[in-house]
Amino acid sequence: MLKSSVCIKTRIQWLAVISFFLVFLVFFSLNQTSGTLWASLNNKAVSYNDRETSSIKVTTGTQWRQVSLADAIKSFSDQTMDACNNTCDRSDNSSDCSTFTKEDWSTRLTAEDFIVRPFLKDGMYIYEFEKEYLSYPPLEDMKQLPDLNLSTITVFGSINDTVHCDIGDVIRGRVDLVDSYGHSRHRGGDEVRMWLVSKSKKQFRTSGHVTDLNNGSYLITGHCLWPGNIQINVAVVYPREYIRTVIHQAQLSASRFIYGNFIRNTTQEATICWSLPNIIGRSCVCNLTYLTGQPFYCGQPVDARLTCKDWAATSAAPLIQPINVTMQERNLILKIPTRHILERAVPHSIQVLAKERGQLPKLKSCSQTSLKVTWNLTTPGGFWDPNMNWMSLHCERPGMSSPWAMSCLKNTTILIIGDSNAVRLFRALSQITHCTGLSSSLWPKAGTCRNKDANIILSFTPHELPLYQHSSWTPKLNYKGVAEQISATPSVGKYIIIVHYYLHATPSHLSVVHSRIKSLAEAIRHLARRNPDVLFAFRGPHVTSFDWDINHTIGGDSLGTLYLQLIQETFQDLRDKIVYLDGWGMTIALENAEFHPTDRVPQEMIRTLLSFRCNETGYVPR
Repeated sequence: MLKSSVCIKTRIQWLAVISFFLVFLVFFSLNQTSGTLWASLNNKAVSYNDRETSSIKVTTGTQWRQVSLADAIKSFSDQTMDACNNTCDRSDNSSDCSTFTKEDWSTRLTAEDFIVRPFLKDGMYIYEFEKEYLSYPPLEDMKQLPDLNLSTITVFGSINDTVHCDIGDVIRGRVDLVDSYGHSRHRGGDEVRMWLVSKSKKQFRTSGHVTDLNNGSYLITGHCLWPGNIQINVAVVYPREYIRTVIHQAQLSASRFIYGNFIRNTTQEATICWSLPNIIGRSCVCNLTYLTGQPFYCGQPVDARLTCKDWAATSAAPLIQPINVTMQERNLILKIPTRHILERAVPHSIQVLAKERGQLPKLKSCSQTSLKVTWNLTTPGGFWDPNMNWMSLHCERPGMSSPWAMSCLKNTTILIIGDSNAVRLFRALSQITHCTGLSSSLWPKAGTCRNKDANIILSFTPHELPLYQHSSWTPKLNYKGVAEQISATPSVGKYIIIVHYYLHATPSHLSVVHSRIKSLAEAIRHLARRNPDVLFAFRGPHVTSFDWDINHTIGGDSLGTLYLQLIQETFQDLRDKIVYLDGWGMTIALENAEFHPTDRVPQEMIRTLLSFRCNETGYVPR
């Protein structure tokens, strides 16, 4: 070595050696970097020129490629071209070209007589959390799952399993998950929830906060908000093995589809439709995205007398069984949603005794409080009292009365866009404002009512397809996309706009609903600059598990916490413009399991929203 170094005499030679070592160090450091579960939720596109080099990542012997939603959709572009023609020799299934009615399709879906074209290929992902979960092997041994009876809860500061607290105190602890072999889990990614309930007939309820330590343990945080004996509940709602299966199904695009009906004169044909272009049953696809600005596709009719422009109606398709899962994963999918949340809780004997001393902080009026407080999901936004009233911890709200609501909303137009849970917000508002004029039931139609005396206009419009409507055919909904509707709002006048995306969009890949809320955010930015008298609200997801129990991996709340992170990220710079209506915390506390929580949830959401708009005497400009 000493002899070799003597040969390095010139400045150029030294620079060459130094450059070599710098390149080596950079290369080494890049290969030592590893992603974590929550490291990134970015959606950056990878250019086609770079895909074969910089975008390929190796993890445990598997190649990983990160793409954007647009990139993934482009890979199916040949199927959506006008020149594409359905031919049976291009079909994956010989019966595809002879399936024309929704009854035929339903028979095939329930009999599992179809072939799914995966949306994302093996090793391809859009979000970092997908890569992390899919790096786990498929479940083969049920004893590797968390064992509730062996797992433990520790509350810091407890003596003989008893914790004493004053009103307003914070309770902290840890949950350590153990499998049925008695081994610590060592890795995170489980869906763990915490909530507190008073041990009395008159129950108070609130949610807690859980932090994943990514090592099989979870920090829990709760608050003493009322006096008496308090029960701590911690449930392992979905183990990471279940969430892996859900993400795998989404990548395959195994979902609850809807049907599209194409009609011209007496000729008609039904095909399958969805928010992604890998439509089953047809080698060619109608790209109907232009109708609403968000991805939507239907199988192109085989009958040459019909074209994509003949699409006329939709209806709901039946649930399908899980695809490409192990026997243990199938059992997990079938069992978990049917178990009440308390059946998934870790048993313990810890007592929490809250004394009748201390007090909750004095709150300012909501009309004088920044909207940003509604986006803090690490502490409870409130709690339910025994009479099912929501006691806000964000700000002081006026009492909800019809005279106050009509005074608050005088000369205001309220636009509500979403699904049946958005309709329930509409109903809560229409009842308290004595709004009249609806000629028929709303869902799945749009509708408007008015209070002429107070000059209040209240309207509802469904969000873009896909929507699970009725089993019978529903005529094509000729509504613009959510972002376009918001962009059409005038620059002058008082408006409240409420949007809800959840159970009709999240059964597909999460990038689908992410695309929609990103478009929504951009529309809000523009309108907020044009009209300062617009108050925006986003109604967040809620917990629900009992419905769709045939295959809960394509519905319900199993990816809810990941969706919450996308929401937080998307509206990061708009938190002072949007009231976040947190259905998650409200319904965790209520142990909700249904698609539609109790009416008290939408009613209290409306009270919160109006409290940021008005004080006790009426409208307050922001």
